[in-house]
Amino acid sequence: MTTIVTGGLGFIGSHTVRALAEAGEQVVATSYESTRVPSFLQPHVGNGLTIERCDLDEPGAIEAVARRHDADGIVHLALHRRASTDPGEDIRVNMDKLSHLFDGARAAGVKRTCWGSNGAMFAELPEGPFHEETPILLTGRVQPGAFKKAWEVLVHNYANNYAATTDMEVVSMRISGVFGPTYRSMLNLPSRLCHAASRGHEPDFSERFGGVPFAGDTFDITYAPDVAEAIRSLQLAPSLAHTVYNIGRGETVTAADLLDAVRAAKPSFDAQLQDGRSARYRPNACLDNERITGETGWRPAHTIPAAVADYIAWLDSGQEF
Repeated sequence: MTTIVTGGLGFIGSHTVRALAEAGEQVVATSYESTRVPSFLQPHVGNGLTIERCDLDEPGAIEAVARRHDADGIVHLALHRRASTDPGEDIRVNMDKLSHLFDGARAAGVKRTCWGSNGAMFAELPEGPFHEETPILLTGRVQPGAFKKAWEVLVHNYANNYAATTDMEVVSMRISGVFGPTYRSMLNLPSRLCHAASRGHEPDFSERFGGVPFAGDTFDITYAPDVAEAIRSLQLAPSLAHTVYNIGRGETVTAADLLDAVRAAKPSFDAQLQDGRSARYRPNACLDNERITGETGWRPAHTIPAAVADYIAWLDSGQEF
């Protein structure tokens, strides 16, 4: 079998490519801008892994890749990026990319397309855990969440009205926060703590990251290799009973627990957190994972302390990509 991973040289995409390749799948990783191959993928290049440039904004581009490699499946993880300061142009470009993806997959005879949504779907809800059937609000302050909400509605409509006529399954994957090797933006707390500990400097608690974290604030965060294995389990499952799956650890972790895990891996490291919880705290604000664990048998292999230790060891080895 052959699976295309769009955004296959990106953060979650590269880990997913490795999980599929190590499962014996032939993998085509597509990328539009990035040309750097993560170190852990280099042994697979030419040995089950092919890398191709593909612009999803170009009609027929993904269909051509799928036909060329006789692809059975597509995992769509290419990131939404703001296409323009003009919000109308931003919508047009990203909606066109979505339609080109699914039209191309359908025309090429792809059997299953899994695409990456995320937990921003639930950003406005006051309390979790969040199940696949949890109603969502149409309003939202998180820009990626607005597109993910719109895409889920449109993808559901596409699957029910078009893809079903050609036997193509379309699966939405709601992915929690993710941290781990090759993460670069430093937006999430565990990555900032791990990078600071590895490099021996103070973590960045500046206002652009929300200031000094509160010890009791919680995060829905999963280690990247575990997320990749979850995606692999959905893409390669013989059959699936649903069209939407949450991917996450199924529980939150506090900022204090994250800091403790980093201290355990790097005893020389320390940082100070604010006491208590911030106004942003939401009880049990995590994605429920019972559907995917029950149907595929996937479960996160890493505890938070084990994931943090593994991540810091990877950083200590000198690898950053």
